[in-house]
Amino acid sequence: MSLEGRLEDLGLSDIFQIITLSKRSGVLTLIRKEGTGRLVFTQGQVIYATSDTRSRLGYTLVRKGIITNEDLEYALRIQKGRGSMKPIGTLLLEMGALEQEALEREIREHIVLIVKDLLGWSTGSFHFELGPIMEDEVVLKTGLNTEFLLLEGARLQDEEQQSKSSPAPAKRAAPTAEPADLEKTQMMPPKAAPESPPSRPRAEPPPPPKPTPSAPSQSASLDETMAAPAAAGAVLSGVKRKDLNLLTSMIAELSGPSTSSEITLMVLRFASEIMNRALILLVRKDDIVGLGQFGLVLPEGSPQERVRAIRIPLSDPSIFRDVVEKKVPYKSQLPQSKWHQYFVDQLGKDWPVEIFTAPLICEGRVIAILYGDNIPNKEKIGDTEGLEAFIKVTGFAFGKALLERRLQDTQSSSP
Repeated sequence: MSLEGRLEDLGLSDIFQIITLSKRSGVLTLIRKEGTGRLVFTQGQVIYATSDTRSRLGYTLVRKGIITNEDLEYALRIQKGRGSMKPIGTLLLEMGALEQEALEREIREHIVLIVKDLLGWSTGSFHFELGPIMEDEVVLKTGLNTEFLLLEGARLQDEEQQSKSSPAPAKRAAPTAEPADLEKTQMMPPKAAPESPPSRPRAEPPPPPKPTPSAPSQSASLDETMAAPAAAGAVLSGVKRKDLNLLTSMIAELSGPSTSSEITLMVLRFASEIMNRALILLVRKDDIVGLGQFGLVLPEGSPQERVRAIRIPLSDPSIFRDVVEKKVPYKSQLPQSKWHQYFVDQLGKDWPVEIFTAPLICEGRVIAILYGDNIPNKEKIGDTEGLEAFIKVTGFAFGKALLERRLQDTQSSSP
């Protein structure tokens, strides 16, 4: 899986979701004018991090008195003299300057602080390079769950902001995890379609924003349409189903200004919470073509280029033509046929146990199709009612975006 783009288009939390849910190993690099950040993943868990915005781990260990300055200088001389690629932490372990447990504790705290800094990066570029981790890389025995990192990073940002705005900030009522307690707050890697949300650290995140009630008159029908599913999601928020629990916050985000590309990305984000991989297929007059994807892994070549090369004619029978004609979702086995075999071959030749397809409808016409499955796992897809409700709402959002674009075109062409 190759993932790259601009932070203006895809935030750190969205990038974390994609990597975690697809359980990938590799290195995520974030670059902006002020510096570079780097996070190392294994099976969707963060095991190491560095950033130009924060002191290196070795200097942090010296500042805390865990190692001496002489220990660090000696390790740096070894690293430079041998031309070693081993990180300082590994060299310090080999020297006996500190114990494995102490190093892992400091690495955990170091990662949390770096993620806290990276959450403030709203501009720049990112690139995720898929690949195995070097054997001599400093790693944690148990990686850090990205959801925990986002919550803890947001908490630290909040405390930092409070300390800047008030000389004597009040203490938080809820207890928070100290660095020594981080090991107790580790969470297992998420399954492709968990039946219940993972346990969270003790500091609870703020509730998702609610749609603004005073919408402009031209989008009143959209807001009214959003109100019913949003209310249903709120009522069902106590139900331990991820698709329904996500519905309210995703619709709230959709209610803001969104372009068609942003809406498409949001559909993929929602799908990534339920399935291992998903595609958006654009419906044209005579065929459907690949547009975008997440979670697709190929032995060679670019997944995005492979998806964009997909073309299935609407004149021949296929499940995709059925979705376009019937305008209803489909979740079941993928029947054997010529074009289904072609489609599976394009995605890596593994035949899924179950698939999910749903139409994105705008102004009464199917403009795109969402496809998803759980490859490489041979398992069925979990509950999708929340995703189906969200996809219905996106049709109205697409209509709103299309209307706004037409208005802009009309205004620009007016004398």
